[in-house]
Amino acid sequence: MMNVSRLTIVLTVLAYFLSVAALPYLPDQVAIHWNASGEADGFSSKWFGALLLPVLMTVFTLLMAVLPKLDPKRENYARFQKSYRIVNAALSCFFLALHAVTLAYNLGFSIDVGAAVPLAIGGLFLVIGNYMPKIKHNYFIGIRTPWTLASETVWHKTHRLGGKVFTAMGILSMLTAFWRGEMRAVLFLVIIVVGNLYLIVRSFLYEQQEQRNRS
Repeated sequence: MMNVSRLTIVLTVLAYFLSVAALPYLPDQVAIHWNASGEADGFSSKWFGALLLPVLMTVFTLLMAVLPKLDPKRENYARFQKSYRIVNAALSCFFLALHAVTLAYNLGFSIDVGAAVPLAIGGLFLVIGNYMPKIKHNYFIGIRTPWTLASETVWHKTHRLGGKVFTAMGILSMLTAFWRGEMRAVLFLVIIVVGNLYLIVRSFLYEQQEQRNRS
């Protein structure tokens, strides 16, 4: 059955290493949340702030190892094992990047968090978009709508389209990093919402087309 990739484990350990290295130099209160303008508006103790993302990465790694064993479609995971591991590693890279940005900001480095986040998410979307067409029918990973879960044909068509949509969302998300102020967050949100709504609608239309083909 599916194993966690070594890269994902290494990235998680690296996150803890960064936390331990930064802890002596962090202030007692650290920023852990930023508003739409990129201004810090949420704070915590340095221990919580330093360990939050590494702990989340640990939970994520364990979850990704267990989910394939619980999925009724578990036999399909062997058909996209490489893609599954690469997407998991990309998600771990994303969390690690956010962790590094958070630590650097709280250590006093000049970091535009509002720009770093869409860049990181855009990069993640590019990886997901590249491997999404290779994800086979399952109940946990991918574009899960009532119509994709009910039909492997609809699943395949939606994920083939989803690869292109996520690639486009990745590029557009990264471009929003060059905007300033709240408009950056608005544009980023519009890209995400429109892209996902489009895929939901298209999965429904694919299902309707399949029904017409059967009748």
